[in-house]
Amino acid sequence: MAHYAMVIDLNTCTGCNACMAACAIENQTPFWDNKWRTKVHDLTTGEHDGDTLRIFFPRLCNHCDNPPCVAVCPTGATYKLDNGIVDVDDDICMGCQACTLACPYDERYAIDYEDNTAKKVWFGEETLKKTRPGVDKCNFCRDRVENGRLPACVETCVGNARMFADLDNPDDPVTQLIKSGQAQPLMPHLGTKPNVYYIPVKHQTIHFERHEFDGMGPEGGLEPVGPEGVHAREDEQADASPFVSDSPFAALG
Repeated sequence: MAHYAMVIDLNTCTGCNACMAACAIENQTPFWDNKWRTKVHDLTTGEHDGDTLRIFFPRLCNHCDNPPCVAVCPTGATYKLDNGIVDVDDDICMGCQACTLACPYDERYAIDYEDNTAKKVWFGEETLKKTRPGVDKCNFCRDRVENGRLPACVETCVGNARMFADLDNPDDPVTQLIKSGQAQPLMPHLGTKPNVYYIPVKHQTIHFERHEFDGMGPEGGLEPVGPEGVHAREDEQADASPFVSDSPFAALG
């Protein structure tokens, strides 16, 4: 049995947001309402020209081996598979969001009736993957993985910053990278035993606090515009580019 994990190399992430776009289409997430299974934050460290550093910091569910979201779910809708993936059973999720509060990585969001109505416009009613209100999160593109494919974000990463691993395979080069200690999990002191690892930018350390990444806001990422019949957020302009203005892809909008 495989045990899946992901490594993200912060040295090679270009901030192109291809992973966000691929995930949104693959998993039909309500990105027009700023709800994503994975996000890429645009961060700057340092205060002076000589010590400033721009870092693109991707985030997603950490698929913990000791997941607090599973422990608090009152219906058993959130569960962990033998292959390491943490998933949500839409049929029994009642949307109480206890799991959202319990997740120290802030990697869950609620789907409501308005989201599902808008999804019919974006993706077509006959192809919807989720039709009930509840809670959504990354599941490592479980359907793809179980069919021998990579998660959409890994497959589309132009900088090869995202790498997928089978921890039960000692010959897997990504597993070997994890075992070497070069890749580090977020907040290991919590005891959640996350299965998403980061290779820090050279001469930097990884620091993460949930409150520092409360939504996308000015930190960067895609800023979608709703299609006809779907209202964009109030802070969006109807003629805005789907990319932030300083993105190298802004001209494509």
